[in-house]
Amino acid sequence: MAAHHLQGLEIARALAEPRALALSLEGLAGAAALTADAPSATRAAVLLGAAAAARRAAGAPLPPAERADVDRVTASARAALGAAAFSEAYADGARLTPEEAAHLARTEPA
Repeated sequence: MAAHHLQGLEIARALAEPRALALSLEGLAGAAALTADAPSATRAAVLLGAAAAARRAAGAPLPPAERADVDRVTASARAALGAAAFSEAYADGARLTPEEAAHLARTEPA
């Protein structure tokens, strides 16, 4: 699953398409959230924050059709981390530039 989202991320970067970049980051967050451990949940929260920031910067809010997936990933990461740790990781992601977020997404989790 993550491999397809990484491929989409590279295409989004090549095309300089911020909405597609955000969508790829959200997909990678979902892949990370499948493992319910704290490092994976933290990665998911950071990627969600980065995706939200990319959407805001591009003026491309999350479409209603994609809301359920993002809400599911958010709930999973928040449940694994707790509200405070999730919020901190999400804020960390929101401070990343698109290039930093893409680099993080391409980096294998520890």
